[in-house]
Amino acid sequence: MNPIIILIIKIFAILSIVNLCLIILKIIFSGFKKNYTYIFSSIIISFFLIFCVQKIKKTSIKTEQKELSNLNEKSEQIESIEKLEKKLNSKLILTKEVINNNKINLDSINTDKCFEGLVKKNENITSILSPHNINNSDIFKLDSYLKKSKIFNLNKIKEGDKYAVIFSEKKDKPILMAYNINNESYLLIDFNDFTKTKLQKRSYEIINKSLSGVIREHLWQAIGDNIEEINEIDALIVAIAQKIFPWTIDFYRLNPNDKFKIIYDAKYINNEFIKINKVYAAVFQHNNEKYYAIPFKDDTSLSSVEYFDEKGKNLRNFFLRAPVEFKRISSRYSKSRRHPVTGRVKAHKGTDFAAESGSPIVSTADGIVTAAKYKKYNGYYVKIKHNNTYETQYLHMQKKSVNYWKKKGIKPGKKIKQGEIIGFVGQTGLATGPHVCYRFWKNGKQVDPFKQNLPPSKPISSKNKKSFEIKKDLWIAKLDSITFKN
Repeated sequence: MNPIIILIIKIFAILSIVNLCLIILKIIFSGFKKNYTYIFSSIIISFFLIFCVQKIKKTSIKTEQKELSNLNEKSEQIESIEKLEKKLNSKLILTKEVINNNKINLDSINTDKCFEGLVKKNENITSILSPHNINNSDIFKLDSYLKKSKIFNLNKIKEGDKYAVIFSEKKDKPILMAYNINNESYLLIDFNDFTKTKLQKRSYEIINKSLSGVIREHLWQAIGDNIEEINEIDALIVAIAQKIFPWTIDFYRLNPNDKFKIIYDAKYINNEFIKINKVYAAVFQHNNEKYYAIPFKDDTSLSSVEYFDEKGKNLRNFFLRAPVEFKRISSRYSKSRRHPVTGRVKAHKGTDFAAESGSPIVSTADGIVTAAKYKKYNGYYVKIKHNNTYETQYLHMQKKSVNYWKKKGIKPGKKIKQGEIIGFVGQTGLATGPHVCYRFWKNGKQVDPFKQNLPPSKPISSKNKKSFEIKKDLWIAKLDSITFKN
């Protein structure tokens, strides 16, 4: 409660007690004389204020006790961490995290036997644990429990992932194992009781950020002038260049003094950047023209928001510029090209995007799969019909794409969204290196997609126009208030 209010109540309580004493003296020496209402109301008010003061005292005592308890708890945590730092090898980072998060008594842990490692090639849960007295029967029971409870599939343990094995003072075999699934969670296996095995989510912090940058050389430099962590720079480049403005701005042709501003939430775990949690608004000034981007969910059936300009026009074009993050266009659409494998000169009715082997290939527009199969020259490929006018095809995928198709149900009749992964870059069929050959049909005829006047996406619907305008005005005002650093 506000200290001023408490003080006022105390003053009134003291005055009412004084008044009560005077009334009692008056009754003793003069007896009751009319004004009964005043006397009784004064008595009631006095007792009520005394009761309030007592209640406030009790509450204050409880608050102080709670604060003291919290302080003691924090002190104990600090002492525990300091003790842990001294006793455990400084390199056992995951082990320390497990002990701290699960409040394990350090004295019960055999710190000399605890160890951490990275999963090696062809290594699995059995080969990791069998040297430490965990037999095949135990591993089978663990695997069965995890599959039944749908906590984790041990077959997904992969090369390069970190794990920690924790021993107690009393046993020769481990009591716990932590397997780091990703930056946000780890699997904690309890060998004493498999039913206590769980996915441990790491606590995180969301920080709201406003960023501005000026292009001197390229986008990386402009973001790097303000952000130190490389993962956060990468995430911002993906957000700005690949998710928000890929159809509006050609980021290969930026000019010095082009500028941008962006407001976003960043997710951190253990002071380490994890991902961009949400983008609230952005603006990019290119060739002295401002391009605003306001995220808005106009279509509730979509799993993610789309970005609109200040007039409510969708920044997303009907088609993406490319189906893959590419290094270069290795071969464009041509009516006469010498084939790099056969040496024959013939029409090349596609665009080849050279990319890293295994890079995800995405559909360039919403549509329905009409083919997902293998052909001698095409290799593994997917073909998609987008509407009665447009079709696209993606050739030379890796063989592992087949397993992905089965997992995701990618087959004729499957609905696909723009940007959805449909396979992975390979060089199956007639190909000299890893790339995707992107083919484009308009009205049944193969054409060069870069020479087509492609349709835009739908603008904000009339039913959502008012709510969009309110949101737009709010975020444009906030963007305009952000200044550029010298």
